[in-house]
Amino acid sequence: MNPYDNDALIKAASNLLKKPIHSVQVMAQGDLSRTMRVTLENNTSYIIKNGPDPLTEGNMLRTFTDHDIPAPHVIAADKQILIIECLDEKGSFSKETWKQLGIILTKMHCVHGPQYGWEKNYAFGKVTIINDYKNDWVDFWGQNRLACFLKHVPIDIANPLEKLIKSLGNYIPNHPSASLLHGDLWTGNLLISKDQPYLIDPACYYGHGEVDIAMLNVFGSPDSTFYQNYDLLEKGWQERMPIYQLFPALVHYRLFGGQYLSMVSGLLQKIGI
Repeated sequence: MNPYDNDALIKAASNLLKKPIHSVQVMAQGDLSRTMRVTLENNTSYIIKNGPDPLTEGNMLRTFTDHDIPAPHVIAADKQILIIECLDEKGSFSKETWKQLGIILTKMHCVHGPQYGWEKNYAFGKVTIINDYKNDWVDFWGQNRLACFLKHVPIDIANPLEKLIKSLGNYIPNHPSASLLHGDLWTGNLLISKDQPYLIDPACYYGHGEVDIAMLNVFGSPDSTFYQNYDLLEKGWQERMPIYQLFPALVHYRLFGGQYLSMVSGLLQKIGI
């Protein structure tokens, strides 16, 4: 259940902006957050949203814009809401959009952190995203992204998942570059404005760049122009993709139920576990 109703969010936005809200357009009321466009009396518009941790989400968006990665600018944030720039959302996925996304992700994945993880944990609804820093990527992915689900899945899934965790070093590298990741990069978390993609709804941490590529392939696949402009693909990336797709599949299972269990099982079979 979303903890804030629309009236409470509008009041919180007005208090944070220190200005009255003239009009409101509800953009989305999903399972994990709700989003509205608010307009002031001077016709300036902003996007307001709640979520698991608006302050952390705001810091993630600032990390993008601090590195000239296209994302909405943060206007203000507190524990209740995030207020961001209202971009002109006009356009759809074109070859130029995919080209620009390839260029953007190349730039983003060249931003490196000292370790794998993030400064604090985050969440998708009731599902905690454990971001404790680790020096070993196999340890990070095994413990922070897979092992945390063992007690939440049926035994016929838990057994092969545990087997994968124990042998994970045979499948993914121990020390890839600790790249800045979006962390939940599917097309629904990209805003398109005149062929230019902007990153929204981040769940950032530092890790293997292939995580974002794998997520882009969970509910579809990028156009070939994306791959022509993403310069960091490593040998064997397609074989590693199912391992990185397990995390979003397990998250969806916990959030939305059994219809995603077949996705988890199918990925384990594809890995050969």
